[in-house]
Formats: sequence, C-alpha cells, structure tokens
Amino acid sequence: MCGRFTVTATPHELLNRFGVAINSNLAPRWNVAPSQSTPIIRSHGMTNEMVMARFGLDGVLANKSLINARSETITEKPTFARAFESMRCLVVASGWYEWKDKGKPHHIQLNDGRVMGFGGLAFTRGKHTSFVIVTNAATGALADIHHRTPLVLASSDWQTWLQGSPEQAQSLFTPIESRHFNAYAVSPDVGNVRHDHAGLTAPYKAPVIEPDQADLFS
Repeated sequence: MCGRFTVTATPHELLNRFGVAINSNLAPRWNVAPSQSTPIIRSHGMTNEMVMARFGLDGVLANKSLINARSETITEKPTFARAFESMRCLVVASGWYEWKDKGKPHHIQLNDGRVMGFGGLAFTRGKHTSFVIVTNAATGALADIHHRTPLVLASSDWQTWLQGSPEQAQSLFTPIESRHFNAYAVSPDVGNVRHDHAGLTAPYKAPVIEPDQADLFS
C-alpha cells in the first residue's frame, strides 16, 4: 500500500520533467497523507495540466475510504473501472514511504533522486478533484520491505498512461525492478501526519540502549 509520499521537486524541475507550468507557489512536502492536497497531472485536450487534488476517496465518492487501486483488479471494481477508461492521471512524487514492520518506516526513491510519476486515477465532483494511486505487486528487494509498490511509470510511458486506450494502459502494469531504487530506514516520526520536514527523509539509526540503562529494568 502507498499511503505516504513526498513531493519536493521545484517548479523548474516539474516544467523540465512534465512540461507543465506552475502558476502558484508550490512548497515542498515531506509527508503527504490521505485527505491532503497535492499536485497531479491529467490530460486536458491536446496538452497536459497540473492541478491540486485530494489524496483518497471518501464516503461521497466510494462506499469506504480508499487511497489505492490494485492493478490486478482495476477493471473489475465499479469504483475504478470508469476512471481507468478515461480519467487516468500522474501523481507527482519524489519518493514514498513503506513500513517494513510496525514502527519501521522506509523511504524509497529513484537512484538519481528525480521526481516520479505514479499511475493514478482522478475523480471529479463539482470543482473538487480527488485521486487514488494504482499499485502493483512488489518484486526483489522492494518486496522485502512491503508486498505492494506504487505503479511507477517510466517517463516514456507517461503519455500512454494519460491518453492511451485502456488496453495500452494495462500493458504498463509490469512490476518495477527494485534495482532502480534506493530504499533506507527513516525516523518513525513520519507516522505522525503533523510532521512535515526534510528530516523525515534522512537515514535513521535506531537509538541503542546502553547496558547500564538496560540493567535498570532487568
């Protein structure tokens, strides 16, 4: 499951990578969580546009709160099938967090640190847009951390995802290779949505209890 991620790219990086202009200030985010707004890219006629959208579907758009859509069953679920046909989007992300065990989060990013495009589905109700992240089965070293990963799309596949047919989009569901990513343990502080700062992505080493301290409770 992908429930927390980072968006730290500058407007200049987003223009270079996605070809979309940012008309407002975009502050870096180090701990994007469900119900919060973050940039997504969607097709708009012959071009692409970036909009702010709410992460996750609430009870108005779905029977229960949803943040992910499994690629294996995406065409079978009524909530996702229609959006998969015509409302696919790219979720802008610099990295994501997964918990290997309870209390042991890891940050995962591309080896070169570039901003990524996750496959997503967009949902519009009135003037408000929400999205979910499409997930795949994890493989290799990433599977040692968690059994699911976001659908990380190669830049060469972005337009196919946004504007291609459902059949073409389904051809992109190949699991990503873990060799393209750098994963490392980070502070448990990321589990608290109130924390949102650069230190959350710093490598973390759990504090060691000195023998004399441990003896106090033996």
